[in-house]
Amino acid sequence: MDINLILGGVVIFIAFFFGVPALRTELGTYLELNAFILVFFGTIASTLISTSFKEFKNILIVFKQLIFRPKKLDPFKAVEILVHISAVAQRSTKQALLAEGVGIGDGFLERSLGLVAAGLDREFVQRTLETDIAEIQRRHSQMGGMVRTMGAFSPMFGMTGTVLGVTQVLQNVTDIDTIVSGMSLALLTTLYGLILSSVFFIPLSNKLKGISAGELLTKQIIMEGILAIMDKEIPLKVEQYLQAFLQTKAKKQKKEE
Repeated sequence: MDINLILGGVVIFIAFFFGVPALRTELGTYLELNAFILVFFGTIASTLISTSFKEFKNILIVFKQLIFRPKKLDPFKAVEILVHISAVAQRSTKQALLAEGVGIGDGFLERSLGLVAAGLDREFVQRTLETDIAEIQRRHSQMGGMVRTMGAFSPMFGMTGTVLGVTQVLQNVTDIDTIVSGMSLALLTTLYGLILSSVFFIPLSNKLKGISAGELLTKQIIMEGILAIMDKEIPLKVEQYLQAFLQTKAKKQKKEE
């Protein structure tokens, strides 16, 4: 599970719990099921309308992966593995390299080595891997954009609830129950819309962007490493070249470890 999500959730709870004293004594005042249903399901409905059902299901998968992060190959580990593979390539056949990528990461390394083992030319391998990376980037951008769109829809439905609540109040300004019910809907829908947008959807879209950047960097390193191996570069040259993709500060930390 992503520790930052847990830590962020705890800090948000502290911010609300201690920043709004009434929450500690009158929590029920801020809980309104009707207002939440309007904002949350309105946001879901607008998202469904703006995309396909298949893409919407992918969003659910993305949310699940954000909470229970699958173990993926990080850039440092990718460099280490590719340096090892380059050493193996110096003394083994291309076909023997395929076994070096089995069960590592999400399968991109194994697929890359499969292209090498098949004896395909360098230009074709490069074009194929570049196309793979571009497609992954397109999917990531699409998912991130969809989550950001949900962050835009939720405040809109919050404002919709506000308009409906005020309208309800104006229908009968002499009935105190109608006024209380209408104002509760008006104010809490806005609150829920802002919370869903600023606490969940927009931060998650930014997190997806960061995760995507890391994954794309790893795949770029794998591609460049595979091409260097096809050029029969020695392990030292492969290592020095691939480390150029890593941040300077991160490289220093890695050496200290």
